[in-house]
Amino acid sequence: MLDFFRARVCQTCDLDGFVGDCGCEFDTVNKATRQYFFPLLGDLAQRTFFRYFKVNLSKACPFWHEEMICSIRDCAVLECEAHEVPPVWIERDAEGRAIRECLGDSTTALSEMEKLLGTVDRKEAKAGVDAFAGWAEGDNAKVWIEQEEEDQGMNYINLLRNIERFTGYAGPSACRVWRSIYENCFELSPMELHAGGHCLEKRVFYRLIAGLQSSISTHLALDYYDSAQDRWCPNTALFVEKVGMHPERIHNLYFAYLFLLRAINMAGPELQAYDYDTGNPEDDEWVRGAVRGLVRASSNATTAEQCHRAFDESGMFQPRGLAGGSDAVAAEEAELHKLRHDFFVRFHNISRIMDCVGCEKCRLWGKLQVLGLGTAIKVVLGRPEDRTAEGRLSFQRNEVIALINTAHQLAKSVKAVDDFQKLEFDEIVQRWMWLAGLVLIVTGALLGLLLRRQGPKRSNRHHGECGKATNGMDSAAQGVLPIDYERTKKAN
Repeated sequence: MLDFFRARVCQTCDLDGFVGDCGCEFDTVNKATRQYFFPLLGDLAQRTFFRYFKVNLSKACPFWHEEMICSIRDCAVLECEAHEVPPVWIERDAEGRAIRECLGDSTTALSEMEKLLGTVDRKEAKAGVDAFAGWAEGDNAKVWIEQEEEDQGMNYINLLRNIERFTGYAGPSACRVWRSIYENCFELSPMELHAGGHCLEKRVFYRLIAGLQSSISTHLALDYYDSAQDRWCPNTALFVEKVGMHPERIHNLYFAYLFLLRAINMAGPELQAYDYDTGNPEDDEWVRGAVRGLVRASSNATTAEQCHRAFDESGMFQPRGLAGGSDAVAAEEAELHKLRHDFFVRFHNISRIMDCVGCEKCRLWGKLQVLGLGTAIKVVLGRPEDRTAEGRLSFQRNEVIALINTAHQLAKSVKAVDDFQKLEFDEIVQRWMWLAGLVLIVTGALLGLLLRRQGPKRSNRHHGECGKATNGMDSAAQGVLPIDYERTKKAN
């Protein structure tokens, strides 16, 4: 009954039915998140392996001149000291540099880049090799976002010391970044944006980006700096304005979250076999066990299993079975190939726009979460040729870190949607109670004023009654004396 009432009085949208483009209800997602995914992902994010992310935050914006803007102290990023980073990682970084020096401008690296992007432009592919091959670990150089080599500004960042929160970054700079990001999304009509409509691939692309923006807005509202009180606290009004009162933004948030969970489930074999060595055996063993639980929920966690299967990728980049003979089939295959190529290139462009973010901490989390989304896309929508001969995917360390941390950020946002609705309801109740108290005070004051105005009349009437009573008592007293007097005479 309380939930029904809360849904009717709050501006935050009532979450009912199925998440758009997913076969999972909001209630199921909320239950699985609270009971399973959020606690597990939160614990993983605290561990050594997932705590450190390597990134270049000093790269210049490739599209326009952008100054780093920090309106408050907390928008600056604290880099790691050398002793914080696991020594085994430092050793492997050195090995990676040696491998890159040996690769140089090899045609193998170029062909790998061409295979990834499907490009026919050798000059463009060469530029891509320079960007992608720079952050290779092991034999893999297929990364979805542009990263730098060790000697070009890559530094380790402790994510726990640089949490995603409100920084005051807004205005023309932030608007230009988001506008440029959405310009790289596919153009969709209102009908195509609707769940169940055509152009699923284009809609998935848009909803992933829009879902990420909803999640970021939620985090800024969840951990907001109140300068008047000099403290960090939730800002319910900001959440309602940016996310809560917009049904499509909440749908996009949940969609992006379920897409990440699907990717984690599909990459289960690779994630379970990954080397999580940080030099801390106890911590590393715990991570391996937690990852096993994350990619394949226990038998009693049915809601978690439903979330793993919520997004169905089987219809993505698949022929529609058009009639018209071999020519029509060939044309459709060419169109799908171009669509996949555009999908990759547009996403890569968005990764480059992250270097135009004017707030350092926003740039950090933008780069990490775009890489996390890119890794998820690589898993869910990757081509067979992107896998090894054994059908396996290979991941760089940064990709695994970004994938799990992005899933954690989305899980935190999904949990916060329900929390904010409760906070909004509590604030409404408090306002009602405040108004009720104010009405009682005003009513009492008016009643008191009315009584004071009528006070003299009531006082006279009261004294009059008292006078009558007194007079009666006097009469009685006067009547008693003669009776007593007669008795006295008889007695005498």
